[in-house]
Amino acid sequence: MTLETVWAHREEVVYPGLFGDQSRGIFPLSQETFRPFPNARIDPRWLHYGVFEFAPARDRQSCIYVTSGHSNPWDIGPEEYQPEAASGAGVEFAIETKTQGDWAILFLHRMLAFDLLLRAGHFGERPPLGLHDRIPLGGPIDGRPGTVQTNVILHAPESCPGQFQLPSGKVDILQFIGVTDQERDLARDQGFAALRAELSKQGRYPLTEPRRA
Repeated sequence: MTLETVWAHREEVVYPGLFGDQSRGIFPLSQETFRPFPNARIDPRWLHYGVFEFAPARDRQSCIYVTSGHSNPWDIGPEEYQPEAASGAGVEFAIETKTQGDWAILFLHRMLAFDLLLRAGHFGERPPLGLHDRIPLGGPIDGRPGTVQTNVILHAPESCPGQFQLPSGKVDILQFIGVTDQERDLARDQGFAALRAELSKQGRYPLTEPRRA
């Protein structure tokens, strides 16, 4: 078992099993992805990471976008693989939408780049992204004026398992949901469960729909 076979197993076996077979393939990161982060030192390996788009499948009526590459075990050899430990960063990110949209690919590119830089120490001692983190985006999630979701929160997915196994270790899936300032404050003041209950009551969880009110 090598890095290449672990990589292929995730993309050719695990992901189709979790998300379905209909995919436009991978959309890789580029130098342009890191432009919002001045003076970023880019590891060339990061440009092999990317985002997959999966169409609705089986019991899931939504599109789901998921990163690939963050769980690569770059820095250890096959003899050091531990199935009970984390594979690579031990995480891949996702976002779920009602309809297909390239904005979701660009959004996950940005969040993946942000986490890579966090882990590389670009932002000092700030920790990597984690469950229930609230992240201000500094603008609309899809880049379009009038979109009210200008923040995201990480949560455990509901349309797929929250963890999968690779030969090199375990990987968590953390899913983003776009939220307004008011919804962000609700999660801050009352906890994520309160926000989830409110969004579920409105039929807005766990999907991110940029053009909603």
